[in-house]
Parts: sequence; structure tokens; C-alpha cells
Amino acid sequence: MSRLFLLATLLLAGCVNVDPDTGKTIPRGGQKYEFEYVEKQAKKLRNGMSYTDVLLVLGSPAERDRANSQWVYLPERPAVLIPGRALRLEFEGGVLVKHAYHPIILGQEL
Repeated sequence: MSRLFLLATLLLAGCVNVDPDTGKTIPRGGQKYEFEYVEKQAKKLRNGMSYTDVLLVLGSPAERDRANSQWVYLPERPAVLIPGRALRLEFEGGVLVKHAYHPIILGQEL
């Protein structure tokens, strides 16, 4: 019975939240846009961009650290059953200094 419970938990964790009115996928956390859109827009990122510049290109991230120096954009589906990646941005003094995709590994920080 515990194997069945584990399998059910993993399957439910892989579910995607969908707006019942529109049928559109709901981005995770405070992220404004779906990850597919973020990936397309990320090609426009350049080091030296301000917070505002990045927000205009990508919208708000799913997660930010307390110092507002790292932002993370996440796919809608948690990477439990299907491998995934996240986009992490690093800022220094309010300016973008690094941006790259990182694999999502369960239990590890991005």
C-alpha cells in the first residue's frame, strides 16, 4: 500500500495548475508569464540590464531571494517525473550580471 501512496503522491506533484475559466496554465509562484514565453524572451537578456529592464522583458519571477539579488523563473510542471530546468538571474547593485539555465534537481537549490 505504501508504494501506491508514493506513486499517487508523485503523480499529483507532477500536475499542472490550470485556470478553470480560461484553461490556461498558471505560472508558479509570483511568475507573470508561462515558462515557454520566458524562454523565448530570455534571448533578449543582456548583462547590465536593470531590474526594470528585466521585468519588462520577462515579467516577474517565480522566486526572489531576500536581497533581491537572485531571481528564478520556473516551468509550470514541477520536475518530479519529467526532467526540467529553471532560469536563474543574478544581480549586483541592481544590475544583471549573470543569467543561465540550471537543471532542477529535487531537494537542491537552484
